[in-house]
Amino acid sequence: MRQEALSRGEGIPLYLQIRDYLRGQITSGTLKERRLPPVRVMAQRFKVNPNTVHRAYQELKREGMILPAVGRGTFVSTDVKGLQRETRAVLLRKAIERSVEEALSLEFSLEEFEEATRTYVREKKEFMKKLSLVFIECNIEQLTYFTEHLDLDPHLKRVPVLLQDLRNRDKQVMRLIQRSDIVVTSFYHLDEVHQRLASLEMPIIGINLEPEMKTLIDIAKIPAHSTVGIVTTSEQFRKEIRGILHHAGIQFASLLETSSDDPRLITDIVQQCSAVLVSPHQEGSVRGVVKPGTKVIEFVFSPDKTSINNLKVALLELKRGVRNE
Repeated sequence: MRQEALSRGEGIPLYLQIRDYLRGQITSGTLKERRLPPVRVMAQRFKVNPNTVHRAYQELKREGMILPAVGRGTFVSTDVKGLQRETRAVLLRKAIERSVEEALSLEFSLEEFEEATRTYVREKKEFMKKLSLVFIECNIEQLTYFTEHLDLDPHLKRVPVLLQDLRNRDKQVMRLIQRSDIVVTSFYHLDEVHQRLASLEMPIIGINLEPEMKTLIDIAKIPAHSTVGIVTTSEQFRKEIRGILHHAGIQFASLLETSSDDPRLITDIVQQCSAVLVSPHQEGSVRGVVKPGTKVIEFVFSPDKTSINNLKVALLELKRGVRNE
């Protein structure tokens, strides 16, 4: 953020300028940080009084765009997804308008444009039914959640594959991969997957998986003096949760962890906790044994917008018969 973003002496209150600037950064997806900078840091950047920045933050809070967590900082609210959807809807309408205008300039009627559009969409759906996408990940939690919730065409066939099965050259898994049209994995495993599947000469796309903002906001609300549990299906997922907490600067008095499927062990651990972080498949079992008032937070990762867009482009290239190595 730059001081030049403010226009002084033009009659627009500085706090409103800061609010509008931040609002634009949030809705456009430009603001990548999980937390907004502290008020004093922002005040130094814009060379304004901290009260001015505080007032801008209060405006954004009132609009539901940010959410402060005591002792943790100020986070972008999950409501931003709705704002982004509205922005995308406007862009979609503009794209349609441009297409209609171009069709009219080519002397096609609106009825002909409508029929051509219907035909294209029908062909697109039929094509997607024939496509098979393999997603490779190292832990069952992200693998399952990704294949079930990925924001892609619902007609697309999705095949989950554990990285360890690829490493073991499992015959059934290798047959599934060979029959697929495209492979997707996280950037963390991209090089390894490329090496292990080099002979297949098929498109392999890397995506960036990040914890959902709601997950981080809920965790940030947990008091630092708490005993917090981590219950997952795999050890790898527990390791990733710990890494995210460390990266976000979130610490607690004590962490109790398990990836066991033993109900007695899970019960013993969560009964000692005031909050429990769980992988998607463990949420039900944990909620049934926690003490009343214990906060249970499902730890969910999702691909960022850029990764999804890149994947959609790759799928379109497949339709055109273009394959990237």
